[in-house]
Amino acid sequence: MKTDILSILFSFSFFSILGWMLEVSYRSFRDKQFVNPGLLKGPYLILYGTGALILMGAVSLFQESHLITKALAYFAVTTGLELISGFIARYFFHVRLWDYSDQRFHYKGHISLKFSIYWILLAFAFEYLISPPYQGILNQLAPVVKGVFAAVTLSIMLVDFLTVSIRSFLSLTPEEKTAMETQFINMANPLIEHPEVAKLSQYEHHRGKTRLEHVKEVAYISFLWGKRLSLDCDSITRGALLHDLFFYDWLREGPRLHGFRHHNIALKNARKITPLTEKEEDIIKKHMWPLTVVPPRYMESLVVSLVDTFCSARDYLRVKNHDKTAKAAAVCVSSDSGDKRV
Repeated sequence: MKTDILSILFSFSFFSILGWMLEVSYRSFRDKQFVNPGLLKGPYLILYGTGALILMGAVSLFQESHLITKALAYFAVTTGLELISGFIARYFFHVRLWDYSDQRFHYKGHISLKFSIYWILLAFAFEYLISPPYQGILNQLAPVVKGVFAAVTLSIMLVDFLTVSIRSFLSLTPEEKTAMETQFINMANPLIEHPEVAKLSQYEHHRGKTRLEHVKEVAYISFLWGKRLSLDCDSITRGALLHDLFFYDWLREGPRLHGFRHHNIALKNARKITPLTEKEEDIIKKHMWPLTVVPPRYMESLVVSLVDTFCSARDYLRVKNHDKTAKAAAVCVSSDSGDKRV
């Protein structure tokens, strides 16, 4: 079995898609209507991709073992993965992706004896019917094909996963939402009303989005993460609003190696319009990490860097219905300002 990283990533991507097709076929036939299963929106199921990789390892490890030993190993692998996945979906994302409560010999609806037997049979089918031809095809594929397929698929899956995770983690009650937006407005408006920051609305930044819209979105989502993680939200908001404070169309003009240089340009411009704390300077300077090589000094800087990367990737991948926080960032910053700190 090929164990190089490209083959592993390709196999994870391939079986995630294949598993989605299998699950869609089964559920749609059972329910007599199209059913898109899973936590994510795209045509892939991480559970199957992970299960395939684990099964590949189990097949290799127990290749010479007795049939009963294999059956027990496959039971532990498949049912254990299903149980862990069910708990994660239920308690971290507050959704139940499947429910075996109507089956005999089930455990909290996450696993059941009937489906555990199905998984064992499917594992044996994987070992004897799927794995041999798949390994032959995998060995024939050029590295560039595996790399491109894995890179594209995993990038889409990552943005999809982060979107779902953020929605779940940042879900707010109406009262919390009102309080959060009011606090964000008070923090953000003094900078947004500054002429130099407002001028960012004249520059297109990502597909269909101005630079001002981008920094407001990054600031708002970073602010919500900061509240959840009990961080310095004032520094997060101000640093995020100033992280792309440069005045040129980076796609057509500006300095060479823009990605490696514009954080210093933004920091220089930010210093001209407002006093900055060390933490705010670090947020601006490190928002392109790991391109900046030196990692963020503060958790606040890391949050803004990750959110900026997420928002940028989502803009270009065009995930259906951008996260509501993006729209909230655009509308919740009104003309009502709090205490100015410019």
